[in-house]
Amino acid sequence: MIHRDVIVKALTTTLGGLPHVRAAFLAGSQAFGRQDRYSDIDINCVTPLDQAEGNFAAVESTLKQLSPIQHQVEMPPSGQWPELAQRFYRLRDTDEFLMIDFCQMTPAQLQTFLDPVRHGTPVVLFDHDNLLRPVEPDVDAHNAAMRKRLQFLRASFPVFQNLVRKAVHRGDLLEAMAMWMGQTMRPLVEVLRMKHCPARYDYGFRYTTYDLPAAVAAELQELMWPKGAQDMLQKLDQAGALFEAVAAGLFK
Repeated sequence: MIHRDVIVKALTTTLGGLPHVRAAFLAGSQAFGRQDRYSDIDINCVTPLDQAEGNFAAVESTLKQLSPIQHQVEMPPSGQWPELAQRFYRLRDTDEFLMIDFCQMTPAQLQTFLDPVRHGTPVVLFDHDNLLRPVEPDVDAHNAAMRKRLQFLRASFPVFQNLVRKAVHRGDLLEAMAMWMGQTMRPLVEVLRMKHCPARYDYGFRYTTYDLPAAVAAELQELMWPKGAQDMLQKLDQAGALFEAVAAGLFK
């Protein structure tokens, strides 16, 4: 079985040999010092995107020398990150949980990922141009976006809770669960993040066990798993009360 360190070393050598790749680093759990056996290899490089196809080809050639590629997915262009190209890989001869997340980005897009609070401290593989330096976040812009999002959530949350309730009453438990997660739990997570981890208020359910106080995370976990239709209705009231209490106290 091929270990992650072998893959990282091989990809570092390959990317380091491409003159238009100016830096490469590991992100994700490794940037936060939380790597475990279930962690992906989140490897990013800085390059002009007109070189992306050649870079993908070089990376894939290197991976195939280690193991056949069992699965490969190319992500569509992102409006949030327009100067980024990304593919995921699973190799046949690795741990079943080991996925390779390979991102290419321009120097301008790189700035998005150098806020250490939001994205951790990159593990530098090489950096020819001293690009991988922490950036100071635009706190005013971040807070303005958070306030705008809170305004929408406070207006929409009470309106949309009946989407859960009426799906339960209709006996459509598939729709009820979808509405519960999308219209109840996700907005609740957002306001809890705004209170306890405002720098990552928009991270959804990711990192909640790290970003929220233990008691809050435990309460959230209890709400997340209704034991049936009637329990969902009871938890709907609990989640609503918690949402209103937390949202009312923000930005005071």
